[in-house]
Amino acid sequence: MTIIQDNKFTLLLPGLHKLLLLLSLFCLLALSGSLKAAELWYLGQKIPDVNKIWNSADYRLALKSLKTIDETQPDSLPKRGGSHTGAVFERMVNDENFRPQLDIYQSLDYRREEASRILFSLREMMRLYFDFSAKQQPYGREALSLMKHSLRQQAVLFELTVEFWLTLPEDQQQSPDRLTGLVDTKGAAGLLAKSAIDYLSLHKQFDSSALELYAYELGKNLPELFVHLRDQDRKVLLDKIETQTQNHPLLTIRKALKSVQPVLISIDQQVQSSQRKNA
Repeated sequence: MTIIQDNKFTLLLPGLHKLLLLLSLFCLLALSGSLKAAELWYLGQKIPDVNKIWNSADYRLALKSLKTIDETQPDSLPKRGGSHTGAVFERMVNDENFRPQLDIYQSLDYRREEASRILFSLREMMRLYFDFSAKQQPYGREALSLMKHSLRQQAVLFELTVEFWLTLPEDQQQSPDRLTGLVDTKGAAGLLAKSAIDYLSLHKQFDSSALELYAYELGKNLPELFVHLRDQDRKVLLDKIETQTQNHPLLTIRKALKSVQPVLISIDQQVQSSQRKNA
C-alpha cells in the first residue's frame, strides 16, 4: 500500500519490517559468533585461542584448566595429533610462542619475565603429562614434546638473562645478588638438560618411535642450551651422552646422539678456551 501526503510518499510494507528485523538478528548472531570464535572450551574448561601466539597469561589459563581436567576426568588431557585436541597441544609446544620473547622492540624486562613465567607453566604441564609410576607412559609423545619445548624455552630465558645482565653497569654486574641469580639460572638449565637426556633411558616406558623422534629433536635443540651451562654440568651431560651412545638399546637413538656429540664437544672446548683467555 502506498500513501501520498504533502508531496511525500511513504512505503508501508508490513512484510519488509519483519525481513529487516530478521536480517538484523542474523547480523547480530554472526557478529556474536565471530567475537566468541576465539573462545574454546574443553570438558567444561576454558582454553586459550589456539589460533594466536600464547603469552604467559595464556599458559597459566591452560595450565589451570588442564589441572582441573586431570583431577576430574583422568586420561583426557589434550594429545599430540588428537582428532579433537591436537590443535590445543600443538599450540602449547608451537615455536611461534617464542616470537614475542625474541622481539627486540619489546621491553627486555617484559620479555625476560614472560620467558620465566612460561617456563614455569611448561614445567608444571610436564608434571601432568609424565607419570613416574607408570610402566608405560600414557602421554609419552606429549611428555617428550613438552620436554623438548622446555629446553628451548630455557635457552631463550638464559639468553635474555645474559642480555639483561650485560645492560647493567659493571659494578652491578659483579654484585653478589646478580651473580647468584645468574648462577641459579645456569643451575636450573643444567638440571633440565640432564633430565632431558635421562628420559632416553626410560625406553621401556615410551613408544620407540616417539623416543626416536625426541632424540632427533633433542640433537637440534640441545646445543643452544649447552653453551650456557656450567663447566660441571657440561661434563656430566657429555658423560651421559657418551653412555647412551654406547649402551642405548635402540640404534637410531645411538646414531642421533653420536651426530650431536661432536657439536657439543666442540662447544665445550670453545667455552674452556675462552675462559682461559679471560682468566
